[in-house]
Amino acid sequence: MTNQKSLPLKHWGLERWPFCTSPGVGQFYPTAGHNEALARIEYLAAGHRRLGVLLGESGMGKSLVLRIAAGQLGRQRRAVALVDALGATTREFMWQVACGLGTTPREDADTPWLWRQVADRVAENRAQQVDTVLLVDSAGQAGPDLATQIARLARLDSTASARWTIVLAAEPAQAARWDESLRTLVDLRIDVAAWTSEDTIGFVQTALVEAGRFDPLFEDDALALLHELACGVPRQVARLADYALLTGAAAGVATIDAAIVESAGDEIAWPAAAAAY
Repeated sequence: MTNQKSLPLKHWGLERWPFCTSPGVGQFYPTAGHNEALARIEYLAAGHRRLGVLLGESGMGKSLVLRIAAGQLGRQRRAVALVDALGATTREFMWQVACGLGTTPREDADTPWLWRQVADRVAENRAQQVDTVLLVDSAGQAGPDLATQIARLARLDSTASARWTIVLAAEPAQAARWDESLRTLVDLRIDVAAWTSEDTIGFVQTALVEAGRFDPLFEDDALALLHELACGVPRQVARLADYALLTGAAAGVATIDAAIVESAGDEIAWPAAAAAY
């Protein structure tokens, strides 16, 4: 898509492409909802709560919230491991946790040995009065065996002075399928909701300004339709805005109106594509 986007950059007077469907930490748009989620993760860690769950449908920004939280907690001198449960076996998962907490597991390490490494590191951190936080992305994708192991991890330090917190990210329907042994351990539910229309408009305008475009580009009716078609889902907002720029540049228009947004939606099979997420 790089070559395809080089001409639209010139057409719109942009220094770089403004929208990315998989944004990095530097492209985080701090909505009230996402800031609230970050504050609740901080509350869990500061209060030495055992387990929190970050819930949101696909595309709501859970992964990005976890990455931002990992950075914030790390700067507060906490020991933080950010791991991904998608497709991981128990051994692979524990390997990620052990590495994330700064241990040096052997290549041939088995699951019990990795458990000991993690347990020892959590105990060492507690003795030094250092909080240990495990952030698990795609936890809703964990199979029954791995979900059981995560429940075991939540019980890893049962002392009164425990400084061990786990935050699991999942879609609501996925979390509802977790075994009761895991669900009953949850101390706090953190919901990541869809963007408001103000969030969508702010995101689009901010992204354009940061990319070098200071004059209005999306007309008011285009922004309203973009939010409606994307249902306020951050990933879909970025995706539709992205294609609207391409469609508008190809049409040679000076600004993007609702017709361009609708055409861009049709090009990516909108809203059928959104329903598949």
